[in-house]
Amino acid sequence: MKQTFAILAALAVSTLVACGGVEAVEPGEALGEESSALVSCSTSCSDGTVLSCTGTTCSASDQDFVQCNGNYQYCPPPVPPDCTDPRQMCVNINGTRCATPGVSRDCCIPGVPTGGCFCRSNGTWICTIPAEDP
Repeated sequence: MKQTFAILAALAVSTLVACGGVEAVEPGEALGEESSALVSCSTSCSDGTVLSCTGTTCSASDQDFVQCNGNYQYCPPPVPPDCTDPRQMCVNINGTRCATPGVSRDCCIPGVPTGGCFCRSNGTWICTIPAEDP
């Protein structure tokens, strides 16, 4: 009886090995586990604050928002310029130095905050200015 059992056991093991049924599981890999890297995103807002987040996915839009794993953080809306201050007039800003090319800012056209300036790649503002009367 013992001999029959030993023969059956040997036959079963050889069949499994021949059919590729015995396979080693790599150590350190747990079944059902998933790994992913964390990424960080940030953006600078026009008021000087910096928004940032970390997650498995992220995106950002300069001076607008940052998003991680579908959760958005938005920059605060820009404060309109004080049109009683001559330094906020578009004609007085136009052509002056700016620090960050590609950024934009609001300015005033004769008393109303409806103008805008853009910082050019040469480091100077180009602004909306009223047309001269002929």
